[in-house]
Amino acid sequence: MSPLEKLFANLPRLPSMPRVVQDLIASLCKDDVDIGSLVAQVKQDQSLSARVLAMANSSAYGASKKIGAIDQAVTMIGLSALRSIVIASGMSRTFAKVEGVDMKVFWRHAMISASVARVMGKREGVNPEFAYTAGLMHRVGQLIIHLAHPGVAKQLERAHAPTGLEMLKVERSLIEVDHCEVGSELALHWNFPPEIQNALRWYVEPLNPAAGLLAAVVHLSTQIAQRLDNGETPEQIADELDEAVLARLSLERADALWRIESCKDLPAATELLM
Repeated sequence: MSPLEKLFANLPRLPSMPRVVQDLIASLCKDDVDIGSLVAQVKQDQSLSARVLAMANSSAYGASKKIGAIDQAVTMIGLSALRSIVIASGMSRTFAKVEGVDMKVFWRHAMISASVARVMGKREGVNPEFAYTAGLMHRVGQLIIHLAHPGVAKQLERAHAPTGLEMLKVERSLIEVDHCEVGSELALHWNFPPEIQNALRWYVEPLNPAAGLLAAVVHLSTQIAQRLDNGETPEQIADELDEAVLARLSLERADALWRIESCKDLPAATELLM
């Protein structure tokens, strides 16, 4: 049994996604989405319904009067926003509580990263909805590690909060696998598209020959999200982006800058999804 198989075998149970989220993930690859069916499922979920109505009635959409019907709300916000709400809600409820992890902080960063990834993912060959989902899930492997090996997770917490490649090295030294491998394997179990599986596997190492464009998008987006949330300006962030990763996406720094500028209000907007 491989270290990855051992880790999943050590889980008390494999987390499962709500049916409506599974259907939405499947719809990412389709042009002819049955919105009526998705709306019907949202109506059956009080939490999702509340979030959809909250977004439709937010200042971002400028409704002239209060919207109280889900059908009208979905028409107002559109399929893309509906997907965001359902996928984000489904993920956060699947991992509602993990010992040793501040889940509010975890999902806040994940949701900002996802929204930035959708913007950064509007490149040739990159599906922006895949980008959103991969950005949302980029650290989900860490949650699985916490669930499967609580003791190891405590050691990781004492490892002076390493990031990037250093984090992967620490994880591999303790359990022979890292959260990128674990996240990719979970995406496989959940039947996520191969592009998302690849992005989760390589987002920390976007220049690896095996990494697709989506991995580079998620890599940049997680960094941009963190720094936006820290209050840095778009100019400061753009100046620090890795030149090689930008080149991987054929993205000029000036182009990256205006995309970051369009994301500067995302940390505040993320509250609508939480």
